[in-house]
Formats: sequence, C-alpha cells, structure tokens
Amino acid sequence: MNKKIVLPLVLFSVIIFGGCLPKTENPPSVIDIVPSAAPPQDSIVGNDRDEHGCIGSAGYSWCEDKSKCIRIWEEDCGSQAAIKTAIIKKDNIASDFTLTISHENAKYASGGISFDSGVGGGTFLAAKVGDQWQIVYSGNGSIDCVDIKNNYEFTPEMLSGLCD
Repeated sequence: MNKKIVLPLVLFSVIIFGGCLPKTENPPSVIDIVPSAAPPQDSIVGNDRDEHGCIGSAGYSWCEDKSKCIRIWEEDCGSQAAIKTAIIKKDNIASDFTLTISHENAKYASGGISFDSGVGGGTFLAAKVGDQWQIVYSGNGSIDCVDIKNNYEFTPEMLSGLCD
C-alpha cells in the first residue's frame, strides 16, 4: 500500500521541483536595439500650421473678420460685425464708428466704440443669447453693476473699469 502512494508522490515532486532547477543552457546572445528613425516632420503634434499660422490640431482656425487665429468654441468669428449691428440697432446710431473688442469668450464680450469723427465714444458689454449678440450696456454713463453681476457671467476682466 505504501508503494502505491510513494511512487506518485515521487513523480509529483520531480515535476514540481524540476522547474526550480537552474537552466544549464546558454542564454541567448545580446540583441542590438537600434532606435527607429525620427517621425516625419509632418506628424509632430502642433506642426500643422496653415497659411495664416493657425494650428488646426490645437483647434485654431483663421477668422478673417478678426484677422487672427481663434477657437470657435472660445470666441465667435463673426462677433465683431454682429455686435456692431446690435449697437447700431439698440442706440440708433447713424454715423460710422469703430468697434474694439477687448475681452471675449463664447458668450460674453466687452470693449469700446469710437466715432470716426473723433468725437465721443464709450464702452459696451454684450451677451450672446441663443445665436444673437445683445447689448447689455453701451455708452459712457453710469452702469447698474448689481444687475449685470446678478444676471450675467461677465469675467472680471470684462468688468474692469466699469464694476470694480
């Protein structure tokens, strides 16, 4: 009866402990690792500038109205003309003026207007409601800062000098 148990136990031990014995074969020769060639210049991230210098892979595209590269989710390319139209409509302005946007994001803009005659001007705050720009404030008089801060999310930079 002992022979029936001893033989399988010896075989089992040889199989298990046989894997723990050091290998006597020679290790493989060292393989030379050669670095691959550098990727082509075109595949470097950020190296996809267009003819205006805008980096498409970073989300920038050329805005003709602003003469600069923008990300359309950060600012509206057509905002300059749309805000100017909204100011003309709101303030009933008949003379030519220059609109300067100082700060802008996808929903809000601030800046100034100056009349081409050289006389007068002021500041503006605009908010984009739906797909239309609306003038929240324009001019150079007093501004209801409490109302503006409670009802809109203008950045501190946009309100600088108006609602400090």
